Amino acid sequence: MSAGEDRLAGVKELNPDLMNPKRFLIITFLYLFGPKTMAELQRALRFTWGDLDSNLKRLKGRGYVELKKVFTLRGPRTMVSITEKGVKEYERLVNKLRDILTKVRTS
Repeated sequence: MSAGEDRLAGVKELNPDLMNPKRFLIITFLYLFGPKTMAELQRALRFTWGDLDSNLKRLKGRGYVELKKVFTLRGPRTMVSITEKGVKEYERLVNKLRDILTKVRTS
Protein backbone atom coordinates (compact mmCIF):
# COMPACT_ATOMS: atom_id res chain seq x y z
CA MET A 1 0.00 0.00 0.00
CA SER A 2 1.42 3.42 -0.96
CA ALA A 3 1.67 6.30 1.51
CA GLY A 4 -1.23 8.06 -0.24
CA GLU A 5 -3.44 4.98 -0.07
CA ASP A 6 -2.52 4.53 3.59
CA ARG A 7 -3.57 8.12 4.37
CA LEU A 8 -6.78 7.74 2.38
CA ALA A 9 -7.64 4.57 4.29
CA GLY A 10 -7.14 6.50 7.54
CA VAL A 11 -9.42 9.30 6.39
CA LYS A 12 -12.16 6.83 5.41
CA GLU A 13 -12.14 5.48 8.98
CA LEU A 14 -12.98 8.88 10.51
CA ASN A 15 -16.37 9.19 12.18
CA PRO A 16 -18.60 11.06 9.67
CA ASP A 17 -20.95 12.31 12.40
CA LEU A 18 -18.18 13.95 14.42
CA MET A 19 -16.21 15.14 11.38
CA ASN A 20 -19.02 17.55 10.55
CA PRO A 21 -17.50 20.95 11.52
CA LYS A 22 -20.43 22.09 13.67
CA ARG A 23 -20.83 18.78 15.49
CA PHE A 24 -17.05 18.65 15.99
CA LEU A 25 -17.17 22.10 17.63
CA ILE A 26 -20.08 21.12 19.87
CA ILE A 27 -18.47 17.88 21.06
CA THR A 28 -15.06 19.55 21.50
CA PHE A 29 -16.61 22.35 23.57
CA LEU A 30 -18.45 19.88 25.80
CA TYR A 31 -15.35 17.70 26.12
CA LEU A 32 -13.22 20.67 27.22
CA PHE A 33 -15.68 22.61 29.36
CA GLY A 34 -18.24 20.09 30.60
CA PRO A 35 -22.04 20.29 30.56
CA LYS A 36 -23.58 23.53 29.32
CA THR A 37 -27.06 24.84 28.68
CA MET A 38 -28.20 25.14 25.10
CA ALA A 39 -28.10 28.92 25.49
CA GLU A 40 -24.48 28.80 26.67
CA LEU A 41 -23.55 26.60 23.69
CA GLN A 42 -25.41 28.86 21.29
CA ARG A 43 -23.65 31.98 22.58
CA ALA A 44 -20.19 30.41 22.81
CA LEU A 45 -20.26 28.78 19.38
CA ARG A 46 -22.34 31.51 17.68
CA PHE A 47 -24.67 29.02 16.04
CA THR A 48 -28.23 29.79 15.10
CA TRP A 49 -30.80 28.03 17.27
CA GLY A 50 -31.78 25.89 14.29
CA ASP A 51 -28.20 24.80 13.62
CA LEU A 52 -27.61 23.99 17.26
CA ASP A 53 -30.86 22.09 17.64
CA SER A 54 -30.46 19.97 14.51
CA ASN A 55 -26.84 19.09 15.29
CA LEU A 56 -27.64 18.24 18.90
CA LYS A 57 -30.47 15.98 17.72
CA ARG A 58 -27.99 14.13 15.47
CA LEU A 59 -25.45 13.79 18.30
CA LYS A 60 -28.16 12.66 20.71
CA GLY A 61 -29.50 10.15 18.20
CA ARG A 62 -26.02 8.60 17.97
CA GLY A 63 -25.71 8.52 21.77
CA TYR A 64 -22.87 11.06 21.94
CA VAL A 65 -24.70 13.69 24.02
CA GLU A 66 -27.48 13.75 26.55
CA LEU A 67 -30.07 16.51 26.87
CA LYS A 68 -31.76 17.02 30.20
CA LYS A 69 -34.38 19.54 31.31
CA VAL A 70 -33.45 21.30 34.53
CA PHE A 71 -35.22 23.96 36.52
CA THR A 72 -33.29 27.03 37.59
CA LEU A 73 -34.21 30.29 39.29
CA ARG A 74 -34.40 31.78 35.79
CA GLY A 75 -36.78 29.08 34.56
CA PRO A 76 -36.40 25.76 32.76
CA ARG A 77 -33.20 25.12 30.81
CA THR A 78 -31.88 22.28 28.66
CA MET A 79 -28.51 21.01 29.82
CA VAL A 80 -26.28 19.28 27.28
CA SER A 81 -23.56 16.88 28.36
CA ILE A 82 -21.27 14.50 26.56
CA THR A 83 -21.91 10.81 27.25
CA GLU A 84 -19.28 8.19 27.97
CA LYS A 85 -19.81 6.89 24.44
CA GLY A 86 -19.30 10.45 23.15
CA VAL A 87 -16.05 10.81 25.11
CA LYS A 88 -14.71 7.52 23.76
CA GLU A 89 -15.68 8.29 20.17
CA TYR A 90 -14.28 11.84 20.37
CA GLU A 91 -10.96 10.60 21.78
CA ARG A 92 -10.82 7.89 19.11
CA LEU A 93 -11.40 10.50 16.40
CA VAL A 94 -8.75 12.86 17.79
CA ASN A 95 -6.24 10.01 17.98
CA LYS A 96 -6.98 8.98 14.38
CA LEU A 97 -6.54 12.58 13.22
CA ARG A 98 -3.25 12.76 15.12
CA ASP A 99 -2.09 9.50 13.46
CA ILE A 100 -2.95 10.85 10.00
CA LEU A 101 -1.01 14.05 10.68
CA THR A 102 1.97 12.07 11.89
CA LYS A 103 1.94 9.96 8.72
CA VAL A 104 1.70 13.08 6.54
CA ARG A 105 4.60 14.76 8.33
CA THR A 106 6.87 11.71 8.11
CA SER A 107 6.25 10.95 4.43
